[in-house]
Amino acid sequence: MVSDLAGVSPVWGLTAGAFAATGAVVASANGPGRALAYRVLCWLGAGAWSCWALATSTSEPFSGPWSTANLAALAAGTIGAAFTGRAFQSAEQRKEGDRKAQVEVEMARLTAEQDARAAASEHDAIAVAWERELRRQTRREVKVVNVEFWNPNTGFTLDLQLPPDGTGFEDIKPFEKTLAQSMNVPLGCAVEVVDPHVSRQVLHIRVGTFDALAKDHHLKPATEADTIENPISIGIRSDGSDATINLRYNCAVLVGQTDSGKSNELNVITDRVVRCTDALAWAIDLTGHARYPRPWVRAWYEGRATAPALDWVAPTADEARLMTLAALEIVTYRTADYEQMMFENGWDKIMVSPEIPEIVITVDEFGSLPDDVKENLRQISDTGRGAGVRVASCALEANNIYIPRAMINQSRERIGMRVQDEAQLQYLFDTTWKSGRIDTSTLRAKGMGMWSTDASLPERFKGWRLEPSLIDSESITVGPWRPVLDEVSAHRCDTLTAEVRSRDGFKTTQRFTHAYSDRWQRTLPLIFPARQGAAVSSQAAVAEANTSAGSPEADNAEAAPDSGKSLDEAMADLEAARQRLREIEPVPDPGPAEQELPPLPAEPDYSVVESWLRQDMPDTNAAGSHKPYPRRRVRQLVWDAGDTGIGPTAVHKQLEAEGYVTTYPTVNGWMKEDAASEVMRQERDRAPYTRGPRMANPHEQDQD
Repeated sequence: MVSDLAGVSPVWGLTAGAFAATGAVVASANGPGRALAYRVLCWLGAGAWSCWALATSTSEPFSGPWSTANLAALAAGTIGAAFTGRAFQSAEQRKEGDRKAQVEVEMARLTAEQDARAAASEHDAIAVAWERELRRQTRREVKVVNVEFWNPNTGFTLDLQLPPDGTGFEDIKPFEKTLAQSMNVPLGCAVEVVDPHVSRQVLHIRVGTFDALAKDHHLKPATEADTIENPISIGIRSDGSDATINLRYNCAVLVGQTDSGKSNELNVITDRVVRCTDALAWAIDLTGHARYPRPWVRAWYEGRATAPALDWVAPTADEARLMTLAALEIVTYRTADYEQMMFENGWDKIMVSPEIPEIVITVDEFGSLPDDVKENLRQISDTGRGAGVRVASCALEANNIYIPRAMINQSRERIGMRVQDEAQLQYLFDTTWKSGRIDTSTLRAKGMGMWSTDASLPERFKGWRLEPSLIDSESITVGPWRPVLDEVSAHRCDTLTAEVRSRDGFKTTQRFTHAYSDRWQRTLPLIFPARQGAAVSSQAAVAEANTSAGSPEADNAEAAPDSGKSLDEAMADLEAARQRLREIEPVPDPGPAEQELPPLPAEPDYSVVESWLRQDMPDTNAAGSHKPYPRRRVRQLVWDAGDTGIGPTAVHKQLEAEGYVTTYPTVNGWMKEDAASEVMRQERDRAPYTRGPRMANPHEQDQD
């Protein structure tokens, strides 16, 4: 009617109806077909009426849309559409009611079946209860198809069948804490969602009903030798099965705060390695004179074992450098040395055996190591897999200060003992996890932790308890099983070349000989400092070195060091010797010898080494008098500067002008060392150096 007043063409009425019908189709595309057809017909009818009304419009009044016939047709069409729509709506309501009734009948049937299952047995009752709670919390149509009780009866495992709608492990895992809360799981127990790797639609949920991990589980003594090819057991899981790691091809990281059972777990790993006939254990511990590895070599040191359980122990930073350099040498050359064997057998990496054993380096307190040793261990972790050299690192905390991220990334075996901060476990296992994925409140007892093997998701476990008495007996038991390092590798790591920094700050290349064969002569006095009255006999040390190096003497059993007398007996002998010395009459002084040795300098000056290294350094100045050594000349310049002071740059320029070839870093290092020992004084950084309280006049000191 508005279009008629505006004089619009009749075509626009039909066009408007067509557009409206198209919009109805788009808006109700997912609706029932009859309702969609009804809406399209209504809009097309309205468009057809508008086109007809505009076409019959004339200049006469009450024509077109205003005529009686057109209005009657419009009223009839509207009433017909209304009744037809009501009929369609009633039909849809009846169908919706039928569908709801069917759903209610189905739910009643399922509930009846679940109630019947629950009444049938304890298994079915548990399955029904957990299935209902899982569906309520996750909003997923999961189904519990089986319940398996553990032996001993400390919990059960639920077998879950996931629906084929894309539901996966990550959809169920976040509900562990809420499921434990709603199902009233006992304190100390946990709900763990694990992937059994059976099917993408199968999951397991482990539910503890008794905290079996709270009590200690003692490690059983070794009865037979093992191989590093087998996974090694480090403890038990909540269902009583073994928690294992693989050190044949993977590196390991162990983290735990003080009093968490970390040291005990490191001893468990060591025990499992030394039981293997195709693996050698090297240990690094710079705390307490090798506190961790000492019990493993005590029996051999005292002569009660045929061979040391550990093949090499590093109690100092220098020994750790030698050990890691030796391991890098083996990593670099081992595959090349055995290239023909690898080619004949089709190997792409060394296949370890008692003749070519794997080397496992266990490190306690990784954060206390020098930076160069840490870098060596990182390189071993990156490149040592093919050569059969692996690393098991231990740290107090899981953060970048104690252990770098690069070491964790290369370690597929990860163990996190009891910690207070959940973020540390997230750093260790997966930095992308959201808060709440690891429930640290369930790690209530010492020795409990989270464990992940071969990049699997972490699970709870309890480490085996290993008492010191068992360590001692194990070190004796494994003596006959312990292999020796193959002759080729022993030769490679016996002579090492490394770049070191001298006392004066120069970097020089130094050659170390007998690094491997003389290891026990260097380390045993440091490991057992209170027993030097009972030191290792040279014969036993030589026999051990020859045996480890693969020499012909290796066919004989390793000789243990002579334990000697006890400390009390040694002190008594020492006091008796002193008494005998008191009773000896003094011998008269024969007087001075014909040729006396020159007196030692009052203050040894190690900077003379620089004059040996620099052949072109003049021994006299322009006046022909003896020149002082460079370091003494530095002190003279500071002395002459008085209270004004002088800086290292000015000192270096003066030395160059006088013909010295000492470098600026060397001069700066000398002056810093003298400032630290109070020979010089420096008020603040970059301030000039002045005389210190301990500086004597360097011009008056003996120049000889």
